[in-house]
Amino acid sequence: MTSLRPNLVKRIERLPKPTNVAGAMQPLFEAISNAIHSTQARFGDAVSTSGRVVVTVSTDRKKENVWATVEDNGVGLDAKNWDAFTTTDTDNKIQSGGKGVGRLLWLDCFNGITVDSVFESDGGYARRKFDFVLAIDNQIQNETLGPAPEAADSAFHVKFSGLRGNGYEAKFPGRGSFVFQHLTSHFLPTFIGNRCPQIKVIVGDEIRHYPADIDKIVHRREPPIAIETKAYGVLHLTMMECDKSASADLKGSHFIHFIAHDRTVHSQSIDGKLGLKTFGPDNNRVFHGILTGDYLDGNVNQERTAFQFEDAVIERIINDVCAPHIETFLAEPLANLRGTQRAIIEEITESYPSVAFGDTDELQAKLPSGELSDDAIYGHLSRERFRRDARQAEKIKAVMTRLKGQDADPATFASAIKEASQAIEDAERRSLTEYVVRRKVVLDFIEILLEKVRDDTRDSAYQREDILHSFICPLRVNTVEGDGRKVEASSSHDLWIVDERLTFARYFSSDVDFNTLAKATESDERADVLIFDYVHGLRQTETGSKVLLVEFKRPGRTDYDADENPQHQIERYVRRLQSGNLTDVRGRPVKLDEATIFHCFIVADIVGKLDEWTYTWQRTPDGRGRVYRPDSGFRGSIELVGWDALLSDARARNQAFFDYAGISGKSVFSTD
Repeated sequence: MTSLRPNLVKRIERLPKPTNVAGAMQPLFEAISNAIHSTQARFGDAVSTSGRVVVTVSTDRKKENVWATVEDNGVGLDAKNWDAFTTTDTDNKIQSGGKGVGRLLWLDCFNGITVDSVFESDGGYARRKFDFVLAIDNQIQNETLGPAPEAADSAFHVKFSGLRGNGYEAKFPGRGSFVFQHLTSHFLPTFIGNRCPQIKVIVGDEIRHYPADIDKIVHRREPPIAIETKAYGVLHLTMMECDKSASADLKGSHFIHFIAHDRTVHSQSIDGKLGLKTFGPDNNRVFHGILTGDYLDGNVNQERTAFQFEDAVIERIINDVCAPHIETFLAEPLANLRGTQRAIIEEITESYPSVAFGDTDELQAKLPSGELSDDAIYGHLSRERFRRDARQAEKIKAVMTRLKGQDADPATFASAIKEASQAIEDAERRSLTEYVVRRKVVLDFIEILLEKVRDDTRDSAYQREDILHSFICPLRVNTVEGDGRKVEASSSHDLWIVDERLTFARYFSSDVDFNTLAKATESDERADVLIFDYVHGLRQTETGSKVLLVEFKRPGRTDYDADENPQHQIERYVRRLQSGNLTDVRGRPVKLDEATIFHCFIVADIVGKLDEWTYTWQRTPDGRGRVYRPDSGFRGSIELVGWDALLSDARARNQAFFDYAGISGKSVFSTD
């Protein structure tokens, strides 16, 4: 009868290769774990006083002659353990998480492996020595087995030498400090437990003793907390306040270590959730948590390098299971942090009132304790507002259903109506406040910008900025395939500053050829050529019943050429529009009829030549502006508005909104 022949070389080739330092040290960790388990098996509850493990590592930056040894006074390779060692995928240590692949990782990592073990046999001691090699057959070579009358105790010693170039050599640490750091992190749950043997680690000239040296970096530790969960069974969380050196070589400061069978499988940084870099009296403390449980033991891969569940499960366990206990453990540093978070919340809700669905305490209760990123906080609050609005919509829908039905109870119905109307009013108030805040910012900005432009009538940087253009003039230049660059309508504007009738108007035309405007953006000319001294046409509907024309003159300008009379400029453009020979920004003909009404605005400082040209125009009721109403030619009017009057009128029109929203008259750009 023929049996399938295993190919150990191919199997090891298919093992996952390391992508980081922890992965490259995993074979050495496996040997240390075996040593710990062997001493635990021999000494039981007395392992902390009787068990001994010695680890020696030699490494350097070049990693040309790396070697390591692990020795212990455990059971050794007796008959049972020898049978397990020579059997792949053994279940010899299944109760302690052994998968039978640790020694396969040895072969994958190291070029040379030599084993020397002493064990009890027939009332005395025996010694077994051999070389462990990567081969299809005869992996045990140069084996010797015989009595060891000189031995006084059982022992196991393994020496590794030479790293393989399959990822292990590149990722294995070249510094002794890295070896200590990753070893400490990996075996932290064992070191802080009650079943840890005395472990001596030698790297170069430095020696550390575990678990004694752990006390040097762990300043505060609480006993494990048993947490009952529906999804993950009972999980045990141990929380520690450690010296920052515990995280010196890890990517982050604060961690939760997910443990399976006394081995660190995954260390998850929680810096973003805590929002703390360090804390404590000298600002040199970090948090480390140890998480264990049957769920983790049962869902680890055979190499014990990763869990078999999705990464999202780790996030859920941290957020839903661990976070409340961590917040209690770190109550003092997090309290200081929440003061900073509170200030950020207040700043966000001042600018975006729509997410202020409650007072600051209520809003903060919806956020992760350490979240300090303003955009993340806004995202959390926006989602919560959406959920609340959705719930309120369901309530309103229920009220409407009851109203249509025949079983409406007058008493409860009146209460429901009141609750629904209040919710609608609150939502409208928040949205309106946010809109009004934006209007306030626009007015404050333009006021400062105009002041800068007037102070420097030369070709100043403020005039070159097209941000004024983006605020009040709905133009942009895009590249259109086949046609080169052209001017198009912008998606939004702030022409309500001029007149509220312009709020929802859409740009459609200009009294200058679009090619001229497009070329101006490609040249060294000022960007404000797109704003000033040209008439811009807008309309509120696709029909030609009403056309809105706006022309901006540069603030502070006093001198004009003879052909720049704004009245004549607008009249010329009206005639071109009436002729039907113009096309809009989309290339469509501009069709107007005799009933079209033209509301025309000129925004300029009423000084110099402009004052002379419009001297005979009618004055506006407040006396600051001027209006011209033609007797013939076109229906409508031309209104001249000064820049200062423009801003003050806009503020006056919106003052009721500002008062309602509780917005002060102080500029948002003020540094006072």
